[in-house]
Amino acid sequence: MTFLLPARLVDPGDRAMLEATKVRARAAGTPFIGFYAPDEMLALARDAGFRDVRHLPGSALADRYFADRTDGLRPSSGEDFVLATV
Repeated sequence: MTFLLPARLVDPGDRAMLEATKVRARAAGTPFIGFYAPDEMLALARDAGFRDVRHLPGSALADRYFADRTDGLRPSSGEDFVLATV
C-alpha cells in the first residue's frame, strides 16, 4: 500500500510540488486528508491484523530504479510504501 508523507518528511525540493498537488486535488473534489509518518503506517497495519509489516521508502525505489538515468528524472519523495502480510 502507498501512503503520503507529511510535508515535514518530504525532501525540501519536493515540498512546493506537494503543496500545489494538494490544492489541485482539493479543487478536483478529491482532497488529500491523511498524511502519515512511516511509524504511524506500520502501527496502523499491525493494528489491522498484519503480522509482517515493512516500510519501503519511495526514495529507496528511486535510488534502485532511477540511478542510471542520464536525464536526471526521479520521482518525488512524498510517497512511501508499506508491505504487509498476515
